[in-house]
Amino acid sequence: MKPGLAAMALLATAAAPAPTYDWKLTPAGWGPVRIGMTRDQVGKALKTELHGEPLDDESSCIELFSDAEPLSGVYFMFLDGKLSRVTVAKPNGIATPRGIRVGSSADEVRAAYGEKLKAEPNHYLDLPAEYLTFWLKPDESGVRFETDARRTVETIHAGNDSIQLIEGCA
Repeated sequence: MKPGLAAMALLATAAAPAPTYDWKLTPAGWGPVRIGMTRDQVGKALKTELHGEPLDDESSCIELFSDAEPLSGVYFMFLDGKLSRVTVAKPNGIATPRGIRVGSSADEVRAAYGEKLKAEPNHYLDLPAEYLTFWLKPDESGVRFETDARRTVETIHAGNDSIQLIEGCA
């Protein structure tokens, strides 16, 4: 084999680089992961296997995750077999198109989303912790930011109306 051909063959068999998942989190999904996809479609889009347990007795609701390190702290909720929301619950660099990520302040969320942001008290924490929700389509498609007592974003949910669910699928 000629030296040039040997080098090209070696390059062709080298392992592909690990995906970086450098995508923006939107009400429609996250990168190639789109709201409405099946579990298999999401796994293929992420090039990883998803794991998890049903969140209700009828198994119509399940929240899945991946063991792949770049996906640590990212959860995928499926209702009736279809992706309904993507949740980011760890500071891992994932951001919305407006630059909000876990660790951003409530003031940064307000500045980024303006008057269309709906504020509600947090169901588990006292004020100033709250839910800040931006609806792209009211009660259909949006992003919800959960803030803690320090007024810091600790969780982001993006997707359909399931972003309002606070206790699994209830």
